[in-house]
Amino acid sequence: MLQTISKTVGGALALLCLAATFAIAAPQTMTCTASDGKGNCTVATGADGKAIVVVGEGVQVGDTVACQDLGYMINCATVDGSMHPYRWR
Repeated sequence: MLQTISKTVGGALALLCLAATFAIAAPQTMTCTASDGKGNCTVATGADGKAIVVVGEGVQVGDTVACQDLGYMINCATVDGSMHPYRWR
């Protein structure tokens, strides 16, 4: 009986951790608001109005970007009008 309950609780916790990982990794759409003068976005603003430091190569100020937190940096890439999910280059 205890073994069955332990397996059920363990499986539920593993599923919960997996779901949390996917929620965190989801890309967020933002707008580039500042660049370094070399064609790279350095600051992006989200829908909530908060500005964050990002890395966006080849992104112009005013472009809509999809940003993903990689843990050590927030990487952004330009999205077109059809809003494709974030893609690695």
